[in-house]
Amino acid sequence: MTVTAILPLPAGLAQRPEAVFMPVAGASPLLRIADGLGPGGQLVVAASASLAASVEECIGDISAAQQVSVRVVVAESPGTRTQCVAAALASIEDDVPVLLLDIEWPIVVPVLVERVRDALRAGATAAVPVLPVTDSVKAVDAAGVVRATLDRTLLRSVQYPRGYTAAAVRAMLAADETGSFDDAALASAVGLPVTFVDGDHEAMRVDLPRDAEFLSAVLCSRADPVGPGE
Repeated sequence: MTVTAILPLPAGLAQRPEAVFMPVAGASPLLRIADGLGPGGQLVVAASASLAASVEECIGDISAAQQVSVRVVVAESPGTRTQCVAAALASIEDDVPVLLLDIEWPIVVPVLVERVRDALRAGATAAVPVLPVTDSVKAVDAAGVVRATLDRTLLRSVQYPRGYTAAAVRAMLAADETGSFDDAALASAVGLPVTFVDGDHEAMRVDLPRDAEFLSAVLCSRADPVGPGE
């Protein structure tokens, strides 16, 4: 079963292009995400018109260095996240499951990709990686006064990539009225049965350029950092 990854790059990112193109420890988030898919991976980058030209400039190097098939599609104006996902899905056949990626999660862990892929191949409609919440979580009122301590054994944090059938993504697109395509909320809203898979602590959300130094330290501490030409 072929699985195609979708990376939406909405228009808002044009105001902070570092989130897409800033080299950190030798490679940009766009390169790292493509690399995480592994040889033979298929990636559709769905960009707003304001970002498409810059993305196109990067694609040749990504495809050659990482042995990943990368296509760029341009979203309708104004280029919301929802429009980006819709543009990508229009180029994907109905029977192809998809991995939904996020540029703010630039470390795509291959074993995590495989867990999500395996769940889709086993028949899951939606497959989402999660980790147990280990921090203490408090519920507060409008004034900020702590009213309760939540039972963290019942809580999970969600990660990317997330896997869906093409039909599930279309259902979520039809239900999205905000343009933000919050897939976790939309999956619940349309009643999708979600299969949880084990997450990985190497996958993390970052905000570039703010977190560049932190991300560089994390990447340089790994045994196999991605760099130019690797």
